[in-house]
This record gives sequence, structure tokens and C-alpha cells, in this order.
Amino acid sequence: MDDTQINLRAIFGLLQRQFRLILIVLISALALATIAAFALTPIYTSSALIMVDPSAKNLLEPETGMTSASSDSARIDSEVELVRSDNVLLKVIQEQNLTSDSEFGVTLGTTARILQFLRLREPQLPSGEAALNEALSTLRNAVTVQRRALTYLISVQVRSESPQKAADLANSLTRVYIADQLASKVNSALASRDTLQARLSQARELIVSSEGSFDSFIAQNIDRITQDTGRNDLAQMQAQLDQLLAARQQTAALADSARALLDQGDLDGIVASLQSDALLELERQRDEMTANLAAAEAGSPLAVNLRQELAAIEGRLRNTASSEINALRDTVQADQAQEDSLRQDLRSQVLTSELSGDVLAQLYELQQNAQIARTQYQTLLARTQDLEAQATLQLADSRIVSPALAPQSPSFPNKTLIVLVSGLIGIGLGIALAFLYENLIGGFTSEEQVASVLKTPVAATVPRERSKTENASLANLMVTAPLSIYAESVRRARAAVDHAMRKRGETPSEAAAQGKVVMLTSTAPNEGKTTLALSLARSYALSGHSVLLIDCDMRKPSIHRHIGAEPSKGLLQFLSSDSMTDISGIVQKDELTDVTIVVGARRSDLPTDQLIAGRAFSSLIRSARQSFDVVVLDTPPIGPVVDGLYIAAHADAILFITRWASTSQLDARKSVAALENAKGPDCQIIAVLNERDASAASYQRKYGGYYSYTTG
Repeated sequence: MDDTQINLRAIFGLLQRQFRLILIVLISALALATIAAFALTPIYTSSALIMVDPSAKNLLEPETGMTSASSDSARIDSEVELVRSDNVLLKVIQEQNLTSDSEFGVTLGTTARILQFLRLREPQLPSGEAALNEALSTLRNAVTVQRRALTYLISVQVRSESPQKAADLANSLTRVYIADQLASKVNSALASRDTLQARLSQARELIVSSEGSFDSFIAQNIDRITQDTGRNDLAQMQAQLDQLLAARQQTAALADSARALLDQGDLDGIVASLQSDALLELERQRDEMTANLAAAEAGSPLAVNLRQELAAIEGRLRNTASSEINALRDTVQADQAQEDSLRQDLRSQVLTSELSGDVLAQLYELQQNAQIARTQYQTLLARTQDLEAQATLQLADSRIVSPALAPQSPSFPNKTLIVLVSGLIGIGLGIALAFLYENLIGGFTSEEQVASVLKTPVAATVPRERSKTENASLANLMVTAPLSIYAESVRRARAAVDHAMRKRGETPSEAAAQGKVVMLTSTAPNEGKTTLALSLARSYALSGHSVLLIDCDMRKPSIHRHIGAEPSKGLLQFLSSDSMTDISGIVQKDELTDVTIVVGARRSDLPTDQLIAGRAFSSLIRSARQSFDVVVLDTPPIGPVVDGLYIAAHADAILFITRWASTSQLDARKSVAALENAKGPDCQIIAVLNERDASAASYQRKYGGYYSYTTG
């Protein structure tokens, strides 16, 4: 299970690293296929989908509207014909202005163009109805409307040379069809409402007439009814009803006249009309204030105050008058209610009394006429209101379930299959080239690959790490996190160097007589060589060895930055000088360990290979061997600089650094071959795969109990 996961992770990592190559191959394949596929003029088809609900829709009565299956099928077929009817197509032509469109509008035919070219006849474009008919014919040929099997769905397809125009026409066609369907239902409801409204006014007049006839008959025949029934209370009720009617009319007239006077601003007329104590008191105060204002000097503060008080009194007078008018209207309403109650009581008493057959028959006839008139009026009113509500609440029987979109590919010719197959071929070819490049040309991604390509043993794989602070060197992890994966990888590389030294065949006394020289180099810059050199030196120092680290990269010295030093001179100045006595000026002591470091100060502007090949450098290495157990040489990369090939002759072991998924396999093979020719016969080249992605994660899963990033 773990092996499967690792393989999948490696495959995904390869695809991610070589994504650019795969993308270039895919785009190239698609470009070639596109050029071949788009040779013909494309025709685009845009499709919209309409769903038809054949059930009647009444929001006021949602339970209605069930239809039979046989009628549903006929209804859907009818809607198909309505969608492609000339009425709908003509509205689409008007909405989209297709008569002037270059594709659907009026154009010259082939024959007319030939005659025009030969100058045999000057053709004229049709206009008016002829132009409209031509646009209609063109649009009709471009439209396909069909029912989807036995469903309630209708497919509307429009073909055009422009994908956007095809979508616009399909959407316009569905919108016009649904709007026409909805307008038809609304107009039908409004037409029915208008017919009923004419009858409604007649029914209203009939109610008033029948109700008035009933009450008039009772009023005119009250004496006879009293005589027949012997009930004097009926006459008293009629007299009381007449008094209430007269009082109500008088009160209503008084309220109307007072309201008119108030609207006109006639305060004197209002007081004279209503004659209430409150209004009379306010009128008295108003007259008194008016007199005081007339006696006051114009423009004086007293006059200003009096005028303000007068305005306040007039405001209270208006408010009081308005309140009393409202009270009068309340009285009118109360009298009306009492009058209606008394009238109903009188009717009931009359009808339940013992009347003569003639009177009783006439009363029942009048009552039935009034009841019938009320029933008819209520029925007509309810139906009219229902139709008005339906006109505003109408829903179309059809709705757009899928609007038309501008197609991304033409329907003719069928280019989709060509592009799809070419895309699949491009992806497959891109992945194949990615595997070929990764395993034969591109960077290294595994220890097995490094060993197979370079034909050298691999000491360790160093994970990619980041410093906890911006200026801190990763080599500090050897001290601050000695149990980290990074530190353990460096120690693994040191063990490989020690093992290679033991294989040289030296006796213990010979090995102890002089220190060993370990050279670190790489193919190209920025592969982590200097960081590993400092880390290896610190690893040896922490294990009890005396260590000298020499920054031999005089083209681009960098060890002094890792240890935070700013030397004024370095190895370049030492080798360039005639005297050999100033070695102490270029020696620094590592603050974290006991490593002695020969630093570089500035980069050289001249070739440095003659300095490396000179006697001064050889003497420095011999002295270092005698004074230190281990001498670590941080050398320039083999690819751009030749210095490393001269230094290789002094090394007992060479650590060749390759950067994960970055170092070119071809360049790495050339560098190793050059080192093989330059090194001594007993020197062994050992490879290190540096800055591997996700190494820490995989190690933590397997061996998490053995590693820690805390300070040891």
C-alpha cells in the first residue's frame, strides 16, 4: 500500500514538474488540429428548451386544471406548431431587426450577382413586404422546433454563422412565443371582465331599485298593514324610521356645509353654522385678540406677540371645527346604522305579521326580486374581481427550462471529435515526452536514477528545508536541530565519505598521519553545495574531529555570509600575494562549532585557475592535512568554472551535489566524466541528491519517532 502511494506521488510530482512541456505539446497538437478542422465555414446551432404544462393554471383556484393524457399530447403538438408559426417568427424578425441583417436579411442571389458582374442588368433589392417575406423564409429554414419524444419538452434550435447570433435568435424565439402565449391569456381574461362590467352596472341599479321598491311599498301601505295586523307598533317604527332619515340627512347636510366652509377658510361661517360652546368661546377670544391687535402699534413687539397668539387661536378654532365635523360624520354613520337596523326590524316584523294575502304576496314578490338582484350582483362582482385578479396573475403555460447559450463549437462540420482526439494524443505524447525528459534528459528525482545515470554511489538524499529566520543558514540545523531529517542526511553523507576512505587500503597509522580532504562540487550554481559543505564540516567537528573548511570558490565566495562574517580579504588575496605569512587574516572561527574556516572576501574579476594550480594552494592543502583531521573544500561548479578540476587532484573523496528535479542529466554526466579524469586514482566520487521536495513529510510518516526539530 505504501509503495503504491509513493509511486502515485512520484507520478503526480513528475506531471507537476513537467507541466509546461505537457502543455506545450498539447497546445501544439490542438493548434494543428484546429487549423485542419476549421478549414470549412462553421455553422453554429444553439438550442433552447421549453417545457409546456397543459394543465389550466388558476392561482385563485390551484386545485383545478387536471387534463387527460390524450388531450395533453394534442396540446403539446399544437404548441410546437405555434412556436414555429409565422406570427411568432415575424415578431422575432421585428425584435432582432433581421430585415437589415447580413445573414438573414435581403441579399442578392447568385444569378443576380452574375448578371451584375456581367453588367447585363442592375439588380434591385426587394423592399417592403417582399423583403419581409424573404427574411421570414430564411429564418424559417434556420429554425427547427420539435418535441422531445413523448415528453412535455419542446426543443428550439436556430442555426447561424455566428454563435452569439444563434443563441440570441433562439432566446428571442422562446421569449416571443411565451410572451405571445401570456398576452393571449391576459387579453382573454380582460375581454371577459369588460363584458361582465357592463352587466355589473345594470345589476347594481337593479339592487337599488328593488330595495327601494320594498321599503317604499311598506311606507306607502303602512296604514293598511297596521289595519290588517292591528299592530300600532309598526306605524310607530315607520314614523321613527322617517325621523331618523330626516335627522340623518340634516346632520349630513350640516357636516358637508361645515366642511366646505372649513376648506374655504371661513371661520365666522363655521362658528355660525356649528354654534358649539367651544367654537363660540374661541370666536370670542379671536375677536378680543383682533381688537387688541388693531389697538397696538404696528411693528411693535406687542403687535408681534398678539399676531402670534391670534394665529394660535385660529389654529385651535380650525382643529376644534374639524373635530366637531368628524363627530357629525360619526353621528351620521351611527344614524345610518340605526336606520338600517330599524328598517330590517320593520321588514322582519311586517313579514312575520298576519297580513292579507294580497299585501303578503306583493311583499314576498318585492323581497324575492331584491334577493335575486343581490345574488346576481354578488355573482357578477365576484366573477369580475376574479377576472381582474386573473389578468394580473396569469401564468404562461410554457416556461424556458434551459436558455440558449452561444455554442463553443460549430455543429457543422463536426470539429469536436477531431479536437478531442488530437487533445488526447497531445496529452499522451506530452506525458511520454515528460517521462523521457525526466528519466534521460532532465533532472534527477531518485537515488536510483542518480546511481544509474552517473554510475556512482549515492550517499544521501537531503530534504528541502527552510530557515526559521531570513538570514540564518540551513547549516545551523546541525547544531540547533541535530535530530532533524536534514542533519541526519548530512551525517549519512559523512558516513559514506568515511566508508569510502576505509576502502582506500591505507593502514591506520597512514590514515592518522595526515588529514583527509573532502571536496564538494556540483554541475551548476545554486545547487546547495556551499550549505552542505558547511553542514558537513560542522558534522565532523561535532563528532570530535579538527576541521578546516576552505572556500575555494574565488569566483563567487559565499561561506562568510553563512557564518555572518564580513572579512576584508580572503583566499584570493592570500594566493595572489607574494608572502605566505598573512594566512591568519583570512581565517575565521565558526561560532557554533570549532570549525576553522578559510573564507573568501570578494569575487575575482580575473581567471583563478592559475592560482588553484599554483604552488601556494598545494602548500596550503599539505599544511592543512598536517594540522587538521578533515579538510572540506567548497569548490566552484564544474560546468561554468574549470577551477574544480584542478582541486580534484588534491581530494581524497568528492561529494558531487545534484539538485532534485533541476540538475540536467546530460550536464551531470559530463561533469562526473571530467572529475573522473581529474581526480586521483584512489579518490571516489559520491553523489548527493539535494533539496528533495516532500522528503520530510514521507520520512515523518515512516520514521517520525526518530526525528525532531527541537534543539538537541
